[in-house]
Amino acid sequence: MLSWQIVLYIFASWVFYSLMVMGFGFILRSVKFFNVAYGGAFLVGGYMMFLFYRSLGIVFILALLLSLLASCLYMYLSYKLIFATLLRRGASNFVLLITSFGLLTATAATLGMIFGSQSTLLARHLSDVSTFKIFGGTLNLVQVVAFIVVPILVFISAYVIYKTRFGRALRAVEDDSEVAELVGIPKEKIIAKIFFISGLFGGLGGIGEGFDVGVIPASGLFFILPIVVITILGGVRSFWGGILGAFVLAIVQRLTVVFLGGSWEQAVPFVLLIIVLLLRPEGILKR
Repeated sequence: MLSWQIVLYIFASWVFYSLMVMGFGFILRSVKFFNVAYGGAFLVGGYMMFLFYRSLGIVFILALLLSLLASCLYMYLSYKLIFATLLRRGASNFVLLITSFGLLTATAATLGMIFGSQSTLLARHLSDVSTFKIFGGTLNLVQVVAFIVVPILVFISAYVIYKTRFGRALRAVEDDSEVAELVGIPKEKIIAKIFFISGLFGGLGGIGEGFDVGVIPASGLFFILPIVVITILGGVRSFWGGILGAFVLAIVQRLTVVFLGGSWEQAVPFVLLIIVLLLRPEGILKR
């Protein structure tokens, strides 16, 4: 029988994966390649929060805003300086993927040289890691905040996508960027904005992880791989598919840890990916 603690862990994993997959999905649907450099925004957000909040002692809200700005600029500049040029030259998806992997590796190595390779915990006060009793289970402050913030971000994102002018332009670019450009939609400006916004989600993920268990330079790659699996699982062209895929992975991964042990946790996303590709390669939701 499942305990409340396991249920809470499942939902905590779900909201974290949902947060990360939203930003990753925006990029994938707009530029049509798996941009693993998104993991760099995760690292930049976490390490900049460590710099501003813990090392320099800046007040939390200002440190948070500065860290998120840094992760957003990281993604924006990666597009303007690297990916936009490659896309204009007609680079293949394979070339773009390898480039994004190289950028993530360079980002992780640079941050590792600056901050070290040890786990970097962002909390500087006991109140930052407070725990709460909920339905007989325990959650820390980061998880409680995530339960509140992430659903709000999901519905704000859905509203922007389906109810605003920018959302219509975004969906047009996702559907066919060349046709969108022909009818007057500034494709490059829209994609640049998408990259900037995606940095917000990646940065929040890195900050949350930093307060929860800490970040290391390898965290960017470590977390981007399950996000790729979730995207394929839910359906690469579906916003809600990513949220649903995150829920499926959270359930399977947590239950695997409970019944088979933690050593199987990292294998779960890829076993699940193989099963999905064999049975339903288009994902749970096609669009």
